[in-house]
Amino acid sequence: MATRISQNVNMLMHRLFGPLAGLAACAAAFCADPGFAATECALKLVASIPTEVTPANTVVASVKINDTPATLRIDTGGATSALSIKFAERLGMPIETMEGVYYGLTGRALDHKTHVRDLHLGDAVSHNADFALMPIGGDGTDGRWVGLFGADYLQNYDVEFDFAGGKMNLFSQDHCEGNVVYWAPEFFKSPIRYEQGILHRPLMEIAVDGQRMLALLDTGAPTTFMSLASARGRLDISTDTPDTPKTGHTMGVEGVKLDVYEHVFQTLTFGEITLHNTKMEIIPIDTAAHVEKLGSHLKAASEDEPDVYIGMNFMKKLHLFLAYSEHAIYYTIAPPKQAAGQ
Repeated sequence: MATRISQNVNMLMHRLFGPLAGLAACAAAFCADPGFAATECALKLVASIPTEVTPANTVVASVKINDTPATLRIDTGGATSALSIKFAERLGMPIETMEGVYYGLTGRALDHKTHVRDLHLGDAVSHNADFALMPIGGDGTDGRWVGLFGADYLQNYDVEFDFAGGKMNLFSQDHCEGNVVYWAPEFFKSPIRYEQGILHRPLMEIAVDGQRMLALLDTGAPTTFMSLASARGRLDISTDTPDTPKTGHTMGVEGVKLDVYEHVFQTLTFGEITLHNTKMEIIPIDTAAHVEKLGSHLKAASEDEPDVYIGMNFMKKLHLFLAYSEHAIYYTIAPPKQAAGQ
């Protein structure tokens, strides 16, 4: 049976967001013993993809698209993978009408797609993949990421995020349940579920100041934030007050400016661990207002909207295994001197 970390939770959280003291972990390479690898329970590696957490708290991967080197942003909160229109036009890729509608960063409906002939992810190659087209991102010559690698692709695998080690591993879902944490003897495990109508966006129950809330695990979001509607309706928080000041604004691709507020919560409980005095952004988002700062993800319309988006300022300090096949996440705290972005 899986072994969980038995140390004091509050101490672990102090270590996570204060001075970090890491758990014992294997090196970046796959470190299961030969006996384990020979069994039917073994993890089967499909692709190992080099990744980087940028100073702006975005996770990017170097790939090849139709034999052209490019950078994609890894976005578990994105319901569909997408490419920049500029990049698609520069490569002369086909542009077609897309069945169904996805919403952009400020509610703009995206209804066009393109076909990727060959997508090279590490040593793995995907053929004839559809990507939505979006008005953000670079053209591949300006040093910017050109697209999003979203949950529609990731959900077909079980995914390890080793942010400190600079890699994302894609594993076959054909393995024994729970037999996934090869890098450490102790770990956390939490259940997840999927958004109604968007079966591959990972959601989990958390608690903020004792109030149960729904959170999206979103590697496309640089910061962790709460919707203003949830802050007001669930926690009776008012904005433009001394304890919730406005700290700036963020801008969507359509020029829609949204105010950003900041509030310090007494507790944030994530699985079996609890953060104290956690600073979180509060932003007036809804299904028609998703902005670039909050994660470049795209989504379809859904009534199952998260209250909180768990972003990379939190997740980069974890070694995370997203087991889509088990509806669970496994995670340990990254070693202190290797934590991504440290």
